[in-house]
Order: sequence, then C-alpha cells, then structure tokens
Amino acid sequence: MSDSFIPPGTVHFNQSYMNYQYEFNGFPTILAIIPWFYMLPTLIVILKIASVYLKTDWDTLEAGKNQYVFLVISLSLIFSYIFFIFDYIEIRLPATGYFTSYCAGIAPNHWLKMVIFLGFYSNYCAMAFPFLMPVVRLMILMYPKDHNKYNVVIMIVGVPLILIYPIACTFFLLPAIGTCKQLEYPYPFGSIWIYYYGAAFGMRNSTFYMTNSIIWLIFAIIANIALFYKLRKAKERLITVQTSGISHRALVSVTKTTVVMITFYVTNGIFILSYYLFYGTNSLLSYSIVLRPFGNELQIVMVAWIFYCTHPVFKKAVVNTEMSFERREHTK
Repeated sequence: MSDSFIPPGTVHFNQSYMNYQYEFNGFPTILAIIPWFYMLPTLIVILKIASVYLKTDWDTLEAGKNQYVFLVISLSLIFSYIFFIFDYIEIRLPATGYFTSYCAGIAPNHWLKMVIFLGFYSNYCAMAFPFLMPVVRLMILMYPKDHNKYNVVIMIVGVPLILIYPIACTFFLLPAIGTCKQLEYPYPFGSIWIYYYGAAFGMRNSTFYMTNSIIWLIFAIIANIALFYKLRKAKERLITVQTSGISHRALVSVTKTTVVMITFYVTNGIFILSYYLFYGTNSLLSYSIVLRPFGNELQIVMVAWIFYCTHPVFKKAVVNTEMSFERREHTK
C-alpha cells in the first residue's frame, strides 16, 4: 500500500485539522498529565526490582531470594511499562490536540504503524510473562533440591518463546499503514489518535487480544491451582524447614503479586470487550476508552509497589536483624 494513499475517516490533509491550533481542551489534556505523577515513581521502583536481579550474586544462597522469580517479575514490569509508553503515544498524547495540525499535514506512513506495533508487541509480552511466576514457584515446591535445574530450562525456552510469539498476533499489521484519526465521543474535535488501516484480511487486534486474554487467564489459573495445592500439601514441611520469617514473608509477597497479575487478565478483557462493542456510541460504556489506560497503569503500579513494599529483600534492616538473630541462635 502506498504511503500517499489517504484512507477514509482520517485527518490527513483535512483542512479543518491542518488549521487546528492547540489550546487547552479539558479532560484529554488532564488525562495526559495525571499518569506521570504515579508512573515516574513506579519506574524507580521497577528499576530497583530489576537491579536486585542484576546485582545479586545468585551463586550465594540468601533467604527469600530466588533468581527466576525476580527475573519474571522484572521482565513483566519492564514490558508493561514499555506498553504504557507506546499506548500513551498512541492515544493520550495526540488526544491533547498538540500534534493534530502536524499529523494532518503528513501522509499516513509506516512510522506511525510502528507505534501501534510496538504497543501491541509489548502488551502481549507483558500478558504472557506473569504465567511463568506460578510455574517457577511450582518447580521450587516439586523439586526443592533441583529446582534451579528445571527453572533454568523453563527460562531458556520460555523467555525466547514469549518474545517471539507476539509476531503471530501482529502479522496482520505488515501491509497496513499508520494513520491519525479523530477520537469518537466523548472526545472533542481535535483530539486524535494513532491507528492503522489496511490490515491483512481485514483483521483487528481486538480479536487476538481477547483470545490471548482468555488463554493466558486459563493457563494462569491452572498453574496457580496446582501451585496452591502443592503449597497446602507442603505447608507443614515448609514451616519446619524455615527457621526465620524471611522466606515466609517472601512467599507471601510473591503470592500477593501473582494474584494481582491474574486479576488484571479479567479487567483488561472487560475493557477491550467494552471498546469493541460500544466505542463511538453514546453509551456510558464508550468511556471505557478513557478508563482503559488507567486500568493498565493500575496493574503496573500495584504489582510493582506490592512486591516492593512486601518483599523482605527491600527491607534490609529487618532482614539483617533476623539473620543476625539466626546466627546467634546457631552459635548457642
């Protein structure tokens, strides 16, 4: 498809949009500002979590630390944040109207499509990585002495597969071009967003997204049922093995984080279904396009902060005190 082709329903070379001058347009501008008040602090937390994985000497065993748990959480949060960035560039930033005149003055092109593709790609990766969390923990319970041997295989196979599989869900974008379109109700005139036109076989991302949400939700539920069953069966044995509260608090922290991850499979599916059915109508559910980004951000914020605030590795004073107590007990 030629970049000079102007798809119907877009703002490209539309004189009304080319003459548009930016001015404060109410809620779209406010919605573009609000996220940075909580997403920037959350970025710092994500970097702290990732730094634990990168800086820890994993050959030295420490209570409450597991290499693969930190790897999975770090990858999940990093790709979730990348998705936030591209989703922001796709919808909330152009919705302010600041780039409306510029976008109307250029032809549809593949660079705009790359914003869409990278948003879809990072979202599918962020959707898949949480599934590895209960799998890693299940290996620890099933093979307490050899779990590293099994988990390293899961990581070597699972991580590349997760990084590759989104291509199968986004291939339809290959012949498409990126466009700028006017956002429908409840957005005002001049609020645009980046979309695509000319996808292969007329496919839409919402079909792939809903299918993936259902599949990963089912996989995550099955893995967690198996995990909690094993936890219940091994509860007494674990209590006798653990001599301090460090490992127990780490277990509770990871469990809370996992539950939050699974919950958002459901909420994200509801948002995309509402968009698919009601976008552009006067229904109250059309506001889902306004609320959906906040749902995604709530997931990132809750997962990052719950893990950071509850995991003992980030409470050095408490951990060091308990470890010192353990050493004194062993010397008696």
